[in-house]
Amino acid sequence: MKIAFQPLRSALVIGFVVTTTLVSGCDFKAKVEIEEGGTIAFVEPVIRTPIAGRPTAGYFDYETSFNKTDRIIAVASPAFKRVEMHDSVTEGGMKKMVKLDTLELPAKSSIKFAPGGKHLMLFEPTKELKNGDQVKVTFVFAEQSPMVLTFHVRDVVPMTGTVQIMDHSKMDHGSVDHGAMGHGDKKP
Repeated sequence: MKIAFQPLRSALVIGFVVTTTLVSGCDFKAKVEIEEGGTIAFVEPVIRTPIAGRPTAGYFDYETSFNKTDRIIAVASPAFKRVEMHDSVTEGGMKKMVKLDTLELPAKSSIKFAPGGKHLMLFEPTKELKNGDQVKVTFVFAEQSPMVLTFHVRDVVPMTGTVQIMDHSKMDHGSVDHGAMGHGDKKP
């Protein structure tokens, strides 16, 4: 899908809708090509299947070859009463979530929205959602027209974020008796 981008705020009048353009298993991408400046892609936009009474999360990879910086200033969906952007940060050795009111989108960059990092928090679904459903999510930008994307609801969300694996083989455990440690197994 090619959309002619006109400079200035007149581009907001265009109001384009982005839908999923490639679906094959779990590999899907919503992509907009902007003739004067580059492309914007939302790769694998997924929402974890909501559990009753609890918020759920949305993930995707944002990629742009666009020559200008921008910001996401709001996110909304008719399928949820409220949608927020969050980030997981470490403070004092503890991980916690913080709400992002806006998100800077540097020119020619990529940003991962993945478990353990940036993600969407979606509160109070307006109807029951199940694996395989599709949900429209609108992203509002500071400099360009809003985009309406199709997210896929999945029971299992691909882990696209950075995973840190600890190699215990090279660690000095001293005289620790692992057999005496409680690892969550219950004994009578």
